[in-house]
Amino acid sequence: MVWRRRPAYALPALAMVAFAGLLTFSLVRLIQVEQDMRSNVSENMLWVITQAQVASHRLDEEVHRLTLGDPSARPALRYDVLTSRLVLLDEGPQRRYLAALGFAERVDDAFERLAAIEPQLDAIASDAVAVADSIHAELKPLMQDLNRIANAVMVEEWETTGERLDRHRDSTLQVIASVVGLMLCGLALGYLLISALRQRRAAQQALAEHRDQLEVEVERRTQDLEAARHRVAAAIDTAPDAFAAFDTDGRLALVNPKLIQMLPEASRALTLGCSLEHALAVLRECDDNGELEDAANDPRERTLRCDLHIPELGWLQLTMSASRDGGHVMRLADITPYKQATEALQRALQRERGVSDFYRSFAAMVSHQFRTPLAVIDSGLQRLQRRGERLGGEERQQRYRRLRDAVAHMTRLVGSSLTAARLDGGQIEAASTRCDLRQLAEQCCRLHGEASGTSRIHLSPSDDAPIMAYCDPVLVEQILTNLLSNALKYSPDDSAVEVCLGHDEAGIYCAVRDYGRGIDAADQAQLFARFFRSSNATDQPGIGLGLNIARHLARIQHGDIDVHSRPGTGTTFRLLLPHADTAAIETGEAQ
Repeated sequence: MVWRRRPAYALPALAMVAFAGLLTFSLVRLIQVEQDMRSNVSENMLWVITQAQVASHRLDEEVHRLTLGDPSARPALRYDVLTSRLVLLDEGPQRRYLAALGFAERVDDAFERLAAIEPQLDAIASDAVAVADSIHAELKPLMQDLNRIANAVMVEEWETTGERLDRHRDSTLQVIASVVGLMLCGLALGYLLISALRQRRAAQQALAEHRDQLEVEVERRTQDLEAARHRVAAAIDTAPDAFAAFDTDGRLALVNPKLIQMLPEASRALTLGCSLEHALAVLRECDDNGELEDAANDPRERTLRCDLHIPELGWLQLTMSASRDGGHVMRLADITPYKQATEALQRALQRERGVSDFYRSFAAMVSHQFRTPLAVIDSGLQRLQRRGERLGGEERQQRYRRLRDAVAHMTRLVGSSLTAARLDGGQIEAASTRCDLRQLAEQCCRLHGEASGTSRIHLSPSDDAPIMAYCDPVLVEQILTNLLSNALKYSPDDSAVEVCLGHDEAGIYCAVRDYGRGIDAADQAQLFARFFRSSNATDQPGIGLGLNIARHLARIQHGDIDVHSRPGTGTTFRLLLPHADTAAIETGEAQ
């Protein structure tokens, strides 16, 4: 048979429970005795009943004194005193006490008799013997009832007092027994305490010996861990990447020198002890790529991996993972060379695709657009060769002009094609500076009018204040020349072409408006696409490169071109350019 060893705390716990139980029992019995001794309802009842008896006799006496002619008698006062005594008997614990003795109805009868006496008080006078006898007849049964109630209360008090003494004796014996039990429990607890102190002393000695052994073992293990830590720290310090370690509470515990070298400004805010959330917030402020903004609100829940772009430093790859002990390790690797190589490859691929698309389109355009002017030149030269001697001077000059127009058209085609090729190859860059757009527009309008021999171009009058834009004047002149050529080409010869300048929230603008045939709404969405021509412009020469080149030239200056047109009412092209002051602040150029 296997005996289970009792826990060491079983006997002390049992002794303490017994001690607490006996002490509680003793206190409860003493409190009950004290409360029982305070109970004096029967004594109060006996006093109230006695006072009521006295008040009833005095009322009867005052009534007879007043009847015999004594003017100092005051039966009404004695009536009020008797009524107050009976009211005390009819309220609270007195009422319940009398009800328990069976006298509640007699108290009610007493009130009824008082109610019968009250109207007779005013009729009492000298020689009113009949009224006095009537009041006495009502008071006599009341006094008898009060006498019976007093006797019953006294008997009940004697019996209650005897029972109370018996209970006090029993409670006293129980308290004495409890005190004896408390003494025995105290002795048991003292014995257990002494035994526990002896065991504690022995355990302390054994613990001291074991502690000495543990200290030796811990010292040896600590030396091994310290050596391993130095090896790991040396490896981290010499690593080509930046590392930061966070403890289980998410506090920064370790930073290698590469992080300080890689992020000199941000590392000042990454002090030891800062939280993981604070470190990520510092990196978000440095990053303008936006990938870190999409990370989870609580990065401790998963592994984090994203690319950061730090202005003036380059690209960094952030990798963060949780360790086995609940901490986190953050790694920052410089991937700028890889990003630059990737972007260079993407640009080269995009440029190669653009060049390939351009040459395919150029080949199609050459086969279609160049055929007409070449045919005109060939036809004109053959006629001059066959009939040159017979042609008059005016007709010969007219044929010469046609040949020159065909050659000029081919020249424009080749120029536009070469400009498009240079744009695709990234060979055109904007040399933007502060320019007065009003002077550029006036010069373009004047030169274009002189070259075309027309006076249809009108620059809207305004004040002479300069309108300063941040742009490349050569590229702006090329854009305005294209817009003016289109406005003259696609509008009647007797209509005006208006050029107006201004500025709004978007920046500086130059608008070219004609009153020609307009552009369909369906064609406006593709109007700036390469080689696209509107459905109502096929009767005019062109290859669909002018507006495409103009928009590209505007955008490389951080501007744009928009169009507003309605068929039959004309078209407005608007060149948008950055304001000189705003662009200077953004680019850091001195104003």
